[in-house]
Amino acid sequence: MQRLRTAAFAVLAIAYSRASAASVESAPASLLEWGPCPEYPEAGLSCTYFGIPLDYHNTSAGNGYILVVKSTATSGESKGTVFLNPGGPGVSGLDSLATDGPAIIEQTGGAYDIVSCVPRGVGPYTYPGSVYCLSDEEYDSFWNGSIEATGVRWLHDFTNQTDLDRFYDQVPLIEQQYRAFGERCLQGPNATTLQYVGTAATVRDMVALADAIQGPDTPIRYWGLSYGTIVGAWFMNSRVGAVILDGVEDATSVATKQSYLLWRTQVSSAEDSYNAFANACALAGPEECALVRSANATGADVVNYISKAIEVLKSSQSSKAPHRSPYTTHPAAIYGNLYKTHQWATLANETLPALLSLIFGSDSDGSSAVVKHGPLTRVTPHANNRPRRPAQRDAATYSAAHSYTEPAVVCADSVDADPALSMKDVFDEVVAVTRDVSHSFGAFFPVPWERCMYWPVRAVERYQGPFNTTLANRILVIGNSYDNATPFLEARRMAEVLGDQAALVRQNGFGHTSIYQASACTRKVIQDYLADGTLPSAKLTVCEIDDSVQIFPGVKSTSVGVKNSGFKA
Repeated sequence: MQRLRTAAFAVLAIAYSRASAASVESAPASLLEWGPCPEYPEAGLSCTYFGIPLDYHNTSAGNGYILVVKSTATSGESKGTVFLNPGGPGVSGLDSLATDGPAIIEQTGGAYDIVSCVPRGVGPYTYPGSVYCLSDEEYDSFWNGSIEATGVRWLHDFTNQTDLDRFYDQVPLIEQQYRAFGERCLQGPNATTLQYVGTAATVRDMVALADAIQGPDTPIRYWGLSYGTIVGAWFMNSRVGAVILDGVEDATSVATKQSYLLWRTQVSSAEDSYNAFANACALAGPEECALVRSANATGADVVNYISKAIEVLKSSQSSKAPHRSPYTTHPAAIYGNLYKTHQWATLANETLPALLSLIFGSDSDGSSAVVKHGPLTRVTPHANNRPRRPAQRDAATYSAAHSYTEPAVVCADSVDADPALSMKDVFDEVVAVTRDVSHSFGAFFPVPWERCMYWPVRAVERYQGPFNTTLANRILVIGNSYDNATPFLEARRMAEVLGDQAALVRQNGFGHTSIYQASACTRKVIQDYLADGTLPSAKLTVCEIDDSVQIFPGVKSTSVGVKNSGFKA
């Protein structure tokens, strides 16, 4: 049945594409009829296709289409539509509404239809779809011998001279590979559409979709999560009905800084989030957290236990290993699971113990230091732990694991590369961020921003500000106190740029965006705002997490702090 549903949507997409190509270029975009979605039948979602021009300023560029997804209001007749971008870039609105839809609906009180989409550049149901530059057969050989394939070997504050020498020895190879990779992207299956995959186009798609659903020139309710806040910042104009920026990326920095410098800010709250995870684990005790080795262990003991495993792995593995090893995937697995606090217990009791058992075997305290590692699935810092699907094109040739959608979008949006810079500058920044900002996660390589110096195109349309233009209505900016992917300081900066046109809410909890920890205070702010535009009068509103929210059994979120003592500061 699943294959039939997917196949039916593929046929529909082809039919739509042909119809769009044959249509008059200036014809208004329209929706096909709503029907079942190609995946997640149990989620009760509706889907349709929507035609888009590849370039809103050049009709000769041709047409594409996006898959549109709707979750209908659950508390009576709908009061309207909230348009949602779940982030990434590269996150599918279909995946997001299927997995996070209940949390999003709870935040809105179930009073609105939630409409999202699979944006251009994402997955098999949209055209342009996922970005590929290398086939599966080419991937390993192309990156052979470089840290692109193996990851970076580092410990602590990245001061070991051997590690540094090995790292900097990679500069000429990575520079050569990235230049060649850019050329491969221009020869790959997405060569003719790379310049049309960017945030400005996504904003225009959303506005056109709103026109089709609720009528031209109507006020738009929009909720952007994570990267979706960049979409929101680029959108803000006279059409603003209600705009929520939640888990904020600072649009001003994206529009003005060399992209490789953005990781410094993005990872600036990661150590606090990691400490909170360790502290919650320690408070749970050995009965509820497998990483606790004694009844009186602290969060620092938990971190030390994990760090010891990483040290053992590093000392045991060859620097010439051709693929990413448990040593280099271990920190990434932690980072990716910090996004959602309801996954912390699984991280502590299943994911990390499985990795540790490969290192220590049955010797749980690690005293034997016998490495028994095996192959692991690659985890990237931006992984959202969402289901993976077959590629849009020949699945035997291009697979989702080798998609470059995220760098394609962030680099398409980025400022032009400074010709005075080189890969050595990127490497210097990686070392500096690891030493000064995050010992545990600073040396991930590559993060999408670090590719942009050699990415072969920029989008045909970019927006670089200003971001403080006069809006039709005030907007709501939300940030968690401790978000490992979008730290609160970015929400504060965005609110400062907007001045009196924004209300800032700090949700005093953990995880990425406000939706994964319940807060009656945050819910009320969101629901009041969507209902009639009411926002708190205070410059900053602090919303506490509900007392009922537990991170581990018996461990309330409100009892967990970020100082590595195991107790709330």
